[in-house]
Amino acid sequence: MLDSRKGKGYNENRVVSMVGPGTAVHGEIHSEGTLRIEGTVTGRIDCADSIVVQETGKVKADLIATQIIIAGEVRGNVTARERIEITSGGKVTGDISAPRISIAEGVLFEGKCAMKAPAQRPPKAVSASAASAAPRA
Repeated sequence: MLDSRKGKGYNENRVVSMVGPGTAVHGEIHSEGTLRIEGTVTGRIDCADSIVVQETGKVKADLIATQIIIAGEVRGNVTARERIEITSGGKVTGDISAPRISIAEGVLFEGKCAMKAPAQRPPKAVSASAASAAPRA
């Protein structure tokens, strides 16, 4: 079981949905709250909060969430808005992308890793008419 004291934001008491051991889900999952996976998921997972793949979890899907913690096996691209953590028993085959990434010793990881700050709004472009109306020195 993952240590819920580790990692800012993940709280065992906030788990809203769970795919239990011995359960298999095929398709898309959309969740507003934390999703904990102890079984098998194939497809795509989009979560507004956290995705936690427990040691018994096997996922063949693209994962998108605010925070993603992987202790099981994931085959697919993993994208987090804040943070990805792969614990020592984790296995990831696919590209990972987040502003903060933590990969423990002993992890099996095969793919590309991109650490990017959250997307920022580009500065507003000054229109040609506004630029010509500006006073000149």
